Amino acid sequence: MSIPTLTLSPSEISYIQTSLSHPDTPTRLDGRSLLDSRGIEVAYNIFPHANGSARVKIGNTEVIAGIKLEVVDYTPVSSSTSSGTVKPGSESWRGRVDVDITPQSFPSAQPNALSSLSTYLSSIISSQFLPSIPSFPITTTKYFQPQLHLSLLSSDGNILTALIIASRSAFADLKIPKIKVIQWTGESESESNAGGGGVIGKGDLSGIKAAISTRRKGKYVTKGNEDWDLDLSGDGEGLGYMEGREKLPVLITLNLVPNSDNIFIDSTAQEESACPSKLHLFFSASTTPSMSSSGNKPESKLKICGIRFEGGQSIDASRIKGLLEEGSRIAKELIDELNTSLPK
Repeated sequence: MSIPTLTLSPSEISYIQTSLSHPDTPTRLDGRSLLDSRGIEVAYNIFPHANGSARVKIGNTEVIAGIKLEVVDYTPVSSSTSSGTVKPGSESWRGRVDVDITPQSFPSAQPNALSSLSTYLSSIISSQFLPSIPSFPITTTKYFQPQLHLSLLSSDGNILTALIIASRSAFADLKIPKIKVIQWTGESESESNAGGGGVIGKGDLSGIKAAISTRRKGKYVTKGNEDWDLDLSGDGEGLGYMEGREKLPVLITLNLVPNSDNIFIDSTAQEESACPSKLHLFFSASTTPSMSSSGNKPESKLKICGIRFEGGQSIDASRIKGLLEEGSRIAKELIDELNTSLPK
């Protein structure tokens, strides 16, 4: 599935491709250089009743994102792997993603095409971004499940990058309730209490039923089922930001110019229509950012966590390494810049 593009005349397509493929002075319609991005605006906490939310604008492409935490039971999903183990990132409690494509984003697209596009984009974010989200355990059998909802309000190219940045920003704003586990434990005074003869155990002040008995060092210990409650100690708010949010992935899309070795980033809708082939590179920070040698901004070490290719243009194998290095350089700048403005 491909993202809908504008309908351009052959002369318009030829003009854009010729301008982008010039060997010495390639030009773009808005005057940017090939590796210049439009301004990226990020706003956090735009929905006061969401657990985390953000708005992202890249040029005229705008996305809003919100996260709601649901309490779910831990139930491992069935796996198709030969080892029978659950593939990391595919756990049922890890999260859900829904992408809403508003009709004004693609006015000429039919409703069924928008629905298919929503499913397509949701699957990409679920497979490429969601595995980087850590688990949020409450007890041994319950988890907080983040449900991420994204809405594309307007589209002017590069929407997948905007969706990934919005997802990253919403999780950076995610405030997780602090919890405390409540569990009763008591010891019996003699072995005669182990047979279920009416004495549950010393210290059983809460009357917890269905307790189980286990043998430990000559005494019998009874335990009630785990329960949990909000922990309002400390600052009294009972909320905390997600750990490791500085490491969350970003997406760098390298657009390929037909019949040329030139590449460019942050394509507009017209450029995407003229140059449909693109390489999506997903990068995440592998370690906690450290201060740069100048001491001004934190720097991150990156690892690639996903690659996708769209379009019919082929890529020569000799170019792959250079494209990965260029994508890594751009991703590092983007991650470092986003991390300087995380909510506190």
